[in-house]
Amino acid sequence: MTPLTLQSLPPVAARLCLEVERFCRGVLALPRGVSLVLGLSGGADSTALAVVLHALAPRLDLRLHGLSVDHGLRPEAEADAAQARYMAHSLGLPCRIRQADVRGLAAREGRGLEDAARRLRYALLEEERQACGADFIALGHHAGDLSEDVLLRLLRGAGWPALGGMPARDDARRLLRPLLHTDPAALRQLLRLCGLTWREDASNHDTRFLRNRLRHTVLPLLRAENPSLDRSLGSLWQLAQQDADYWRQQTDAALANCPWQESSAAAGRQVYLPPALLQPLHPAARLRLYLRAVRRLCGSADAAPDATPDGRAAGALAGLTDDAKADGSAPAHLHSGALPTMGQTFALTPPHPRTAAQTDGQARARTLLALDAALIQGRGQSLFQLPGGVSARIVKGGVRFCAPTPPEKPRQR
Repeated sequence: MTPLTLQSLPPVAARLCLEVERFCRGVLALPRGVSLVLGLSGGADSTALAVVLHALAPRLDLRLHGLSVDHGLRPEAEADAAQARYMAHSLGLPCRIRQADVRGLAAREGRGLEDAARRLRYALLEEERQACGADFIALGHHAGDLSEDVLLRLLRGAGWPALGGMPARDDARRLLRPLLHTDPAALRQLLRLCGLTWREDASNHDTRFLRNRLRHTVLPLLRAENPSLDRSLGSLWQLAQQDADYWRQQTDAALANCPWQESSAAAGRQVYLPPALLQPLHPAARLRLYLRAVRRLCGSADAAPDATPDGRAAGALAGLTDDAKADGSAPAHLHSGALPTMGQTFALTPPHPRTAAQTDGQARARTLLALDAALIQGRGQSLFQLPGGVSARIVKGGVRFCAPTPPEKPRQR
């Protein structure tokens, strides 16, 4: 393949690359000289990611390295990974292929194949990033993926600003999404203009998967009603990022003024939010502090749902809303019909037999709302159980969060 440079690209393709460069410099705040591991599948999106970043590498002083994960779920998976490696090598980029035992993880942890594949893929990408000393992992998510993600979060009960969609830069997981505001049709046009081919994943049309049902049935209907839907959701995303930054500053300031108390006990790690911290705050700020405490116990103050390798800790985060309804309205689907009395355990189960991914976020939001209502009403010693094993108890006017107790390791004989 003739080396692709910004100057050698057709004008339309060059303009797209420059738009991505502005996104990298402005939104991602990407400094010069970083090293990136590219997640490559052989499909159009990741191929376009490699082409665009390769063309921008001299301008941004990027060092690029590819990884393709063979999930072993389809007969053509090996050929897809080989295509990804061939394409990377044709651009002069090193690229490895890693095997993932998706079916094994799904069976061991009772997960769906889609969820297990995603967890293993991210874990292998992180291993590769550390192995080659890269600064970030770059993924090929685009504007269409962002629209799908907003709908998925809506269905799973995400609050604001989490409802705005996936972040473009995730420092906790070292993830970048340089194409997040790029039209997927424009990416395919770029590949055609460059004479490049890509692999089509037939499973992307399998409507047994929720994301595919949204992509092929729901989103076309919404776009027919609003042809500017993706642009509108992109604006929603920008507002969400600003609000997330604002609430991060507010909770930082509250904790600087009155820190929470961390401890380790025989029963596990604990975070205590004292009354002096909680009482002056608006309910919306308290809810965000509750979420921050849960994330702290699960391994990272800012970790996203599938960042933690521990399945139980990840379960405690998956679907958690950054902001459950903060207006104090009563939570829906409380099975007991009332808040817990003193000493009572409060746990929510989904009102319908849906999957955990579809209901856990809603259950957590309702539980955190009920926790805050009980705090205001002075219901001391009430125990609140969050999905994933994290618990919360109102103690001395504050809230104590406890991490799930680690399973005992089998004794060696």
